[in-house]
Amino acid sequence: MDQKLEIFVTIAEQKNFTRAGELLHMTPSAVSLSLKSLEKKMGVKLFDRTNKYVQLTEAGQILYTHAKEILIKYEHMYYVVKETDPSLHTPLSIGAAYTFGEYFLPSIIYAFNKKHPGIIPDITIQNSEIIAKKIHRQELDIGFIVEGEVSDLDVNINLFSQDQMVIVAEPNHPLIKNKAVDLEILEAETWIIRESGSGTREVTEKLFSQLGIAPKKIMSFGSSQTIKESVALGLGISYLSRFVVKKDIQSGTLGSVNLKDYTNKSSFYYVTHKSDFHSKAAALFLEFLKTYSLSENMSFHTKKDAEKWKTVAKRENPSGDFLS
Repeated sequence: MDQKLEIFVTIAEQKNFTRAGELLHMTPSAVSLSLKSLEKKMGVKLFDRTNKYVQLTEAGQILYTHAKEILIKYEHMYYVVKETDPSLHTPLSIGAAYTFGEYFLPSIIYAFNKKHPGIIPDITIQNSEIIAKKIHRQELDIGFIVEGEVSDLDVNINLFSQDQMVIVAEPNHPLIKNKAVDLEILEAETWIIRESGSGTREVTEKLFSQLGIAPKKIMSFGSSQTIKESVALGLGISYLSRFVVKKDIQSGTLGSVNLKDYTNKSSFYYVTHKSDFHSKAAALFLEFLKTYSLSENMSFHTKKDAEKWKTVAKRENPSGDFLS
């Protein structure tokens, strides 16, 4: 592989010579010299540079598109060759939206790991929008998202499972005690919902539209776990997947209201890039998903199983909330 291409792509993505050097374990001057050598070889200027910014030229944009594709194919080639040796551990990069990653993915990975212990999942947890974009850029093998809006992205999307949505509040809230749901109370309430880009946020906004309400008091958090804890403390109400709040309702820390006239469901999808190429590990995982029943495998059997999951998965969750 041409190291100059890797350096060029890193500069383009970081928009900064110093940060690019840190990622590549090179000095900024060495990064700059490599770029000058590449520009001389190509015969064109690849970046417009000032003290304030580093920006691709038109020629640089074209080279970046092709260079990125070359680097991705090189990485795929490396793993395909590596997979021919059964003694080597095979990596698999999986991304998941927060709700799916926190409550559904652990049991999936646990079951898959029992069948294929040589495949080591590398797990990224972000919101649905970011996961879909990472699949589009081929930074992940497989992604799980909530809801299915992936317009303009070069991905395949498949429905995996669905779960009923319910309004939740602290157990003594009037919404829980009264049989009839008052729309004025709903609109006046403080709603604690997910951040923009979240599939759960999308379903919540759909409910507002169905009910014809426009709540003025809205708090947003990047984790369903944080939302549940805030609702249990009486800070407001929320709209979450029934499975996500199942244990909390059973323990009495939350109450729920099922809106029979608005049977919204949280839809979970798995997405892959439209490229024909899938690593052996990704292909095995996709085959596994076709036979996996989410409703039958939603929880760990023992604490030991959960601990095993934690050692298998690498999390990437800025909020610090992952497993409840």
